[in-house]
Amino acid sequence: MYNDKKILAVIPARGGSKGLPDKNIKKLYNKPLIVWSIEQAKESKYIDRVIVSTDSNEIAKIAVDHGAEVPFIRPSELAKDNTPTIDVLVHLINHLENNGSKYDILLLLEPTSPLRKRGDIDNAMKAFIDNYKNADSVISLGEVHLENPHAIKTIEN
Repeated sequence: MYNDKKILAVIPARGGSKGLPDKNIKKLYNKPLIVWSIEQAKESKYIDRVIVSTDSNEIAKIAVDHGAEVPFIRPSELAKDNTPTIDVLVHLINHLENNGSKYDILLLLEPTSPLRKRGDIDNAMKAFIDNYKNADSVISLGEVHLENPHAIKTIEN
């Protein structure tokens, strides 16, 4: 909790991946990929709860073994290649609210973006709560270095 705001971290991790099968549990420096996001969320001073939303029993076991909660196995209709993340989040929030849990802030941590610096999560939460009174969201971005210029998006000022 920060400034009386209850913060929920959600890590969506599908079991099926056509491009790189089982990508969320493949090892990155001797840890399953999803574990990096779980550990970063658990290190936060402000996050009240860390939940993994998954359709995979194997991902669920790894998540729970590393300190995250998996309150249910996600239905298969919310685990397709083209399922929007927002649908997964709404499903989870509805489940939590139906069971008496409400949060002020939802923090989405994609397991496929594990390269966060120590403090990034807490700094983002503080900035969002303290400085962006009229904002309803915040997103982190990084400088483009060697990425394929045809695969990136630009933001015009």
